[in-house]
Amino acid sequence: MPNLKAGGAERVISYIAAKLREDIFEVKLIVLGFEKDTVYDTGSMHTQYLQKDRLITSIAPLFKIIFTERPDIVFSTISHVNLAMGLFSVFFKKIKFIGREASVMSQMNQFTNFNSKILKSLTRVLYGCLTRIVCQSEDMRLDCIKYFGLKPSNLVVINNPLTYVPAIVEGSAAKKEIKFITIGRLSEEKGYLRIIDGLSKIKDYDFTYTIVGSGPQENIIKDKIKINGLDKKINFISYTSEVLEELKKHDFFLQGSFVEGFPNAVLESCSVGTPVIAFNAPGGTKEIIKNGTNGFLVENESEFCTILRKIREINNFQREDVAESVTSKFNAENIIRQYENLLSTV
Repeated sequence: MPNLKAGGAERVISYIAAKLREDIFEVKLIVLGFEKDTVYDTGSMHTQYLQKDRLITSIAPLFKIIFTERPDIVFSTISHVNLAMGLFSVFFKKIKFIGREASVMSQMNQFTNFNSKILKSLTRVLYGCLTRIVCQSEDMRLDCIKYFGLKPSNLVVINNPLTYVPAIVEGSAAKKEIKFITIGRLSEEKGYLRIIDGLSKIKDYDFTYTIVGSGPQENIIKDKIKINGLDKKINFISYTSEVLEELKKHDFFLQGSFVEGFPNAVLESCSVGTPVIAFNAPGGTKEIIKNGTNGFLVENESEFCTILRKIREINNFQREDVAESVTSKFNAENIIRQYENLLSTV
C-alpha cells in the first residue's frame, strides 16, 4: 500500500492485515512510503517500508520483492498501485493478484486532472489482469462493470469493518446549540462548499461546525466561510488520533460528498451514536445510512437545507439505536471472515 498516513484505506487495510488468522496466513505488509509518516500500529506484523514518495520510484524494489519472495497472493489497494500490480501479474503467472478499489472511479475522474480516456483504457486492461477486485460497495462494483467493462465474476463486494465498537455517550435532553461535524480530506469531491451554503441559511437556532482534516481546498473553504459570515461558528482541526471521541461530542455528522468509496467516517459516526445527514452520492453511503434510523439521505441542496432548518423538530434519534444500525452489519469479525474466505478460495 502507498503509506500508513491518516486515511480510511490505510487504517482499514493495516487492521485487516493484522487480524488475519496467523495459523492460516503469513502476512507481510509492504509500504511504499516512509516509516516516519506512520500513524497506525501494525503490531508484530512483518512490515517493510520502501521509503519512497512516489509509485514510479517504487516499481523496481516492488518487482524485486515479488520476484524474490514469490508469494501466493499479492493484495494491493488504491487505484494507481492496483494498476501497477495488474502489469506485474503479466510476469508472475502463478501468483494471484487481488486489488482493492477505493472509489467509484467514473465519478472521481470528474475531480482529477488525469485524462479520463487514458485512465479508462488503462483500468480496463490492467484491472482485467487482476485475479479478483474487492469493491467496497455495490455502486463501486456496478461502476467497474458498466464503465470499465470488467467481468462480474472477478468482482467481490466486501464492506469496510468497524475496527472498534465504542461505548455510547448519552446526549443531553435539551441543548441551546446543535453541534455539527465533518471528518475528511479538504478536497473538491467532499462537497464542503455546499455544506457551508446550507449552514449559512440556518437562522432559527445556534450551532457550531467542526471540520477535521486537511487538504488542497482548505483556503477555498475558509474563504467561503468568511464570505458567509460563519467565522465564529466553524472551527478546524487538522488531525486528531481521537476520532471517535471527537464524534461523540457532536450531534450530527454532515457529509457533502459528490462521490464516496465507502465512507469510514460516516460508519464511525453511527457507531458512537451520532446520526448523519448525507447527500445520496454514488458509493457506499446508502449502504450505511437508512432514513430516520441513523440519519437522513438528501438528494440535493434544497433538501439538505430543509433538513438543517427543521433538525430540532425532527431529531428523534436515540444514540443506542443509531449505533445498533451498524454494529452488527459491519462487525469486524464478519468482515475479516469474508477476506479470509476470499484469500483461501481465490
